[in-house]
Amino acid sequence: MAYSSLHNNTCMGKMIYIAGKVSGLPEEQVREKFERAASELKDLGHVVFSPVNAAMDKAGNREHTLRNRIKTMLTCDEVHFLPCWQESRGAQLERDIALRLGMNVVYH
Repeated sequence: MAYSSLHNNTCMGKMIYIAGKVSGLPEEQVREKFERAASELKDLGHVVFSPVNAAMDKAGNREHTLRNRIKTMLTCDEVHFLPCWQESRGAQLERDIALRLGMNVVYH
């Protein structure tokens, strides 16, 4: 398991999943923080998956949506956690899975 900061990435062109708190925050605030992180990572040459850009399950089923996001996360090289990720049950689950599977985890 590798821990690094945003500015210590030495390999270019990684597939990166961004995780963080979404529920309970104003949509504009959520979108801004995820898009800022995604933009910085894309500028470094990475391919970024941001869950705020993924549509919610048509029936609004949060668990189904989270399962689909985890499937996507598992295809990525790294998982980046935004501040306050600890306040999100979904991000906590994503972190647990990433760590148990030995994925590279980065905290912002």
